[in-house]
Amino acid sequence: MRYVVIGFCVFAAACSGASPIAPTLSAPTSSTTTFSSSQRVTTNSEGASELPFKGTYEGLETVDPVSGHHHLEDVTGNATHLGQFTVTAEWTLGPTGGSGTSTWTAANGDEFSTRFTRNGVFVPPTATFTETHTITGGTGRFANASGTFTVVQTRGLSMPYNNSATIDGTINLGH
Repeated sequence: MRYVVIGFCVFAAACSGASPIAPTLSAPTSSTTTFSSSQRVTTNSEGASELPFKGTYEGLETVDPVSGHHHLEDVTGNATHLGQFTVTAEWTLGPTGGSGTSTWTAANGDEFSTRFTRNGVFVPPTATFTETHTITGGTGRFANASGTFTVVQTRGLSMPYNNSATIDGTINLGH
């Protein structure tokens, strides 16, 4: 019986809304609050948070022989704020790099779009590209999203190109 009473008292105290008795941090004086050396959340002027956006994906890249446009298709991955996702992209390459657009779709159908620039290095038997993405719009939970991130993509030099990539940047969900 004593344990039931003690358990009830602990439960009631936890639910009472009383102030914590452990030391607490004062409110941050800057617009950045650091949670650890590798995770940072920044608050913008509208009070929305820029959250870490990280992940990986794998898939195929094809090239249209007539137009020279590159297509990223059959790509799946896993990333923070997307979970399991697919991504499609289309871009053109020039002598100093390239530019394009992409659509990132979460498992529930919510998506966001980006514009990106791309540059790369060819060191046989692979090529490594770095893309800088800027979020331009979205649907569902990404309707007010913004942010920037880089995609570092490595692929072989024979078609269809098998790609693997890492994603690192920030996303602001706008709420």
